[in-house]
Amino acid sequence: MKVFEFEGKCYRSMRLFCQERGVSYQKMRRLCRHYMRAHKDPTIAAKWLLGIEPFKSNEPKTFLYEQDLQKSEERNSKFKDKMYQQFINNF
Repeated sequence: MKVFEFEGKCYRSMRLFCQERGVSYQKMRRLCRHYMRAHKDPTIAAKWLLGIEPFKSNEPKTFLYEQDLQKSEERNSKFKDKMYQQFINNF
């Protein structure tokens, strides 16, 4: 288990931090996965989510961002093909 520290308070995990602060754990994980500064220091992602620090759209991205984007496009394409096929079959 990884300890997470934010503003001088230690949390047992990022999940516990998110529960106590009322922010989305999945969103925090995604920010840490996709952006370099948050990947190196998760407190940056916490500050973005809590509105303490503004999120800039020109943040440098990790290589995982491109991989996730490609996977997302593939899933979207498969879904569209599936819906099109269902439409044709039911028409």
